[in-house]
Amino acid sequence: MKRILILFLAIFPLWAGVDLTLSGAMFVPKASYFRDAYGTAIPSFSLEGEYRILPMVGTFLGIDYLHKTGKLTYSGEEVTLRVVPVNAGVRFHFLTFFADLGVGSWNYNEKASFDTASGSLTGFFVAAGMRYSLIKFHFRLRAKYSVARKKTEDLKSDLSGLQVEAGVGVSF
Repeated sequence: MKRILILFLAIFPLWAGVDLTLSGAMFVPKASYFRDAYGTAIPSFSLEGEYRILPMVGTFLGIDYLHKTGKLTYSGEEVTLRVVPVNAGVRFHFLTFFADLGVGSWNYNEKASFDTASGSLTGFFVAAGMRYSLIKFHFRLRAKYSVARKKTEDLKSDLSGLQVEAGVGVSF
């Protein structure tokens, strides 16, 4: 037990630190009306910072940006959507693999010629991925499933879906 503790204390300073990752992703919405208007795969970008609080556990804060122009299902009019999710969570590392649990706020703005809808949805997500490190740089692949929906009397919003991303980053 003493050897394990000494090994842990020796390795901890080498693993602990801050990582910044820039990613490109494809978002596949769950809601059929969303896919009908904007397509089945929507490109997005994200910036994320992670701080390792333990060698195998980190916390992270990230922001995504998604912008897409589509056509309304019934009228065929052009509609533009902008979504900016801000999320935070905890990441568990297992060698080159990791798993995420987190919460987020999905801020959206949808504009058509006759109306504008904007607001914010709160939700959660789970993710899993792998990371390959080379000195201070890393390459990352991640799949994330998010649940963010809200239903009011006259409006149903659902920004849930699967996001697959690839990114590059640097560790400090």
